[in-house]
Amino acid sequence: MSKKSTIISNWPKYLLQWGVLIALVVFITGLIPSEEAVDPEAYCPMGGLQALATYLANNSLPCSMSSLQVMMGIALLAAVVLFSKLFCAYICPLGTVQDLISKARNAMHIKSIKVRNGSILDKVLRIVKYALLFWIFYMTVEASELFCKNIDPYYAIATGFKGEITLWMSIVSICIVVLGSFIIDMFWCRYLCPLGAISNTMKFWLWIGVLFGAYYVADVLGANIPWAVLLGGFCIAGYLLEILHARPKLQVLKVQKNMATCNNCGLCAKKCPYHIDIKSFRNGTVDSVDCTLCGECVAVCNTGALQVGIGSGKRMKGGFWSFVPAILTVVLVAFGMWAGGRFELPTIDMKWGIEVMGPDSTMVKAVDESTLETVSVEGLRSVKCYGSSMAFKAKLEKIQGVHGVKVFVKRHTADILYNPAVTDPDKIQEAIYVPSKFRIQTPDPAECDSLKVVTIRTEGMYDKLDINYLGMQFRLTGKKLYGIETEFACPLIVRVYMDPSEDVDEEWFEEMVEMETLEMPVHGGGTKVIEVDYEFVEMEDEVAYISTADFIRKMFSPFRVQWKSRIEAAEGKQQYVYEIVDKNYEKPIILRNMPFLSNHLSTHEGVIGVYLDLNKDLQPAIQIRFAEPMTADKLWELMTMETWTITYKKDDVRQEPAKLSFKAQGSTYEYT
Repeated sequence: MSKKSTIISNWPKYLLQWGVLIALVVFITGLIPSEEAVDPEAYCPMGGLQALATYLANNSLPCSMSSLQVMMGIALLAAVVLFSKLFCAYICPLGTVQDLISKARNAMHIKSIKVRNGSILDKVLRIVKYALLFWIFYMTVEASELFCKNIDPYYAIATGFKGEITLWMSIVSICIVVLGSFIIDMFWCRYLCPLGAISNTMKFWLWIGVLFGAYYVADVLGANIPWAVLLGGFCIAGYLLEILHARPKLQVLKVQKNMATCNNCGLCAKKCPYHIDIKSFRNGTVDSVDCTLCGECVAVCNTGALQVGIGSGKRMKGGFWSFVPAILTVVLVAFGMWAGGRFELPTIDMKWGIEVMGPDSTMVKAVDESTLETVSVEGLRSVKCYGSSMAFKAKLEKIQGVHGVKVFVKRHTADILYNPAVTDPDKIQEAIYVPSKFRIQTPDPAECDSLKVVTIRTEGMYDKLDINYLGMQFRLTGKKLYGIETEFACPLIVRVYMDPSEDVDEEWFEEMVEMETLEMPVHGGGTKVIEVDYEFVEMEDEVAYISTADFIRKMFSPFRVQWKSRIEAAEGKQQYVYEIVDKNYEKPIILRNMPFLSNHLSTHEGVIGVYLDLNKDLQPAIQIRFAEPMTADKLWELMTMETWTITYKKDDVRQEPAKLSFKAQGSTYEYT
């Protein structure tokens, strides 16, 4: 009996699969230009489920995860509980790629290895995805970082191997997907995919509900069972249910089978991506844990014996029901995207100092939580992930009277819980504020020996990035403005340093400060549009002056490190300074990489200190203080090596690409 093509008869599946894959390729490769970098994790349900688990266990979200990914994960679970593994059938790019690999192999007339469902080998292989599931979720929750990035073949390819990956793990997983699927149909999905393990387990949602209910009751009763025990129970229960009771019956939609019209030709099993033995199902429905409702068996059936319908009840008439799984997939994805944009989970939600350990080793209330109040601090642009949120929390913990914080990185806002009897919002704002400075351009002391200082007052600029954005606005005007710095006050004090001949009034400052967007030039050409929302309050009447030399020193951020043991060892020896001057050394990227340079040079005898500073001519310079046996030529050789030796810890020494490059050799003079 000839096997007809299902591309036409099952077109919704192929439209969604190939549409998603093509869209990913187009956006990730940049075929459609975008001002914003494409986020390959933006709609990832696997990341969302890891984020949800982390939030429930730790009250925190992993970096780059938001309510959107969490809702996509919940939508996936809803699909599995109510209908089937719709994401696997219609959306997952890895499933689509494996489908294409199978088709390519068949076109070459190469036979695959058949691993019979329910065989000993099949049951042994299925445990791997549950082991991976436990490992990935455990590591993610413990570190509040998505561990799956290390091994996810999709993430590695989507980021061009430039994401947060472990290279060898990514290469191995990609090879397994390609080679494994070439040998065994849907090898990754059946045996390795942790999301497949979750989906298969949630098909038995009633049993899993009992497991979670028991854990909750035990927790209420004070058992304090570690969350990892629940994770392990989920994985073990899922595996055992999958191999011992592989016919879940709790889903609404099923592939219905009409025994009267079935001729047992076997085309359905051959066409099924998972090779489900459909003819063995004689109860009116195909209740397989592997079934994704992809519709391939329905589309290939020559007698119309198979059809998508509700449970094992009355068979639905009309071809519309074959399209229902695809329609539900679109609806659930749309719902996840809509719901994910309607609210925001905090990246961290933590409290401290409310309960303390009493003298009898029991927890006692240190403060009445009902008396605490909340202040919302907005515009925290530098707080944009889990790491920066935790750094912000660490700063708050040092403020007396502050007892908690919720950080919302998407809208750069923090809700701070405080005791009004101890502190107030103004004191909190002052304590968390970091005075900032921004160099717009460097004046030439030979042309202008002093600068005019004008003070303006603003609101809504309480993050360290705000001063950078305002400085960039000023830079784009082309006026002779040289720098700005801030000092905390309400309203904020902003000092603007400019050429004495520059005449700008209050109206001009108001226009600049209250611009709604910044069109910031980016490396490689083009601009990045950043929305800003600052308020101009006033321009003070008083004008001050500062020498150009003092301004240059004020704006320069030096780096200085020297080793006491080397200073003592070089005492009595002739010492020198090797100096490389470059005006670009005032850029922040140089300062950020100076610790790597000093680390690399510190392992060599004779290097006494490494500095980034202004020289006697007020020029930015990298300076190396040294004595014998070190020489200037040896220093140049070390600094220009393609690979630097970086010591992170005593037992952690790495060879890494050089962080800085040098074009011309420097000069040497005696250290005094």
